[in-house]
Amino acid sequence: MPKKRTLILVAIIVLIIIAVPLLAFFQRKSAAADNIETQSISVWQIDGFEGGRGSRSQYLQNIGDKCFKDDKIYVSVTALSADAARLNLDQGKMPDIISYPAGFYGIEKYINKKDFAYKNWCRGGYCFLSIDENADFNDITVENTVINEGKDNLSEVAAILCWVGGAQKENPTNAYLNLLNGKYKYLLGTQRDIFRLKIRNATFSVKPVTQFNDLYQNISVLTLNNSKYEICKRYVNYLLDNANAAKLGLFGGNNEGTEEELKPLIDVKFDTVLNFPCNKEYIDDIKSATKNADLNKIKSLLK
Repeated sequence: MPKKRTLILVAIIVLIIIAVPLLAFFQRKSAAADNIETQSISVWQIDGFEGGRGSRSQYLQNIGDKCFKDDKIYVSVTALSADAARLNLDQGKMPDIISYPAGFYGIEKYINKKDFAYKNWCRGGYCFLSIDENADFNDITVENTVINEGKDNLSEVAAILCWVGGAQKENPTNAYLNLLNGKYKYLLGTQRDIFRLKIRNATFSVKPVTQFNDLYQNISVLTLNNSKYEICKRYVNYLLDNANAAKLGLFGGNNEGTEEELKPLIDVKFDTVLNFPCNKEYIDDIKSATKNADLNKIKSLLK
């Protein structure tokens, strides 16, 4: 028995010798963690074109929450119009990161080019739609087509390059309703119109537009703070590595879960896109050439 007690005492002493330093180590680690300064990064989301479903700003917020779930880093995403964003930039108010459409100007002088000027994280696409079951899209004309004029996107450039420049333009709701009521045989719209028709349980056909696309959502880091820059870069890389724009009814990343009717728009190669980031003069030149239906000028301004 005395021998057994001695062994037990020795074991207890050994455990104490091991446990005390370990406890001190973990206490120091916990104290250090408590002393880590909480950091936050601001993200602006500017919608320049209709999406498919859901909110791009909420999607970016979710990405931030997942990216920094084990860190004391918080992401705050704010949705702004293009005009509001430009006004804020002019007043010296700047986010750490900005997500913006291809045609958004006023940002070009602020982009931090330390590692990259911009990355594209999702996109939409133009398409022709018809509810005529026998439509083969070979008889598209200015007269039988209506154009969804969109939001801040250049839908008329797409129309001119598809040889329907001058077709009737309507706001998004009226455009698809006029297709449904038979006023027009074809609608030049986007992925959003596919969802509109699906909601109405309409039968329809889709023909992707390959001549032009400006429905890109880009992301850039603006902060000049070196410590924040690394955090922002980590956020952008996480967004790109985990992107699945199908959740938004858009295209980008693994596209897992893309609606069947949208699949023709996934792997489209476009003849021309905007030169971006762009300035106001560039956008004004394109709009002027579009107004004058100057096809050669339009093509010269695109890449």
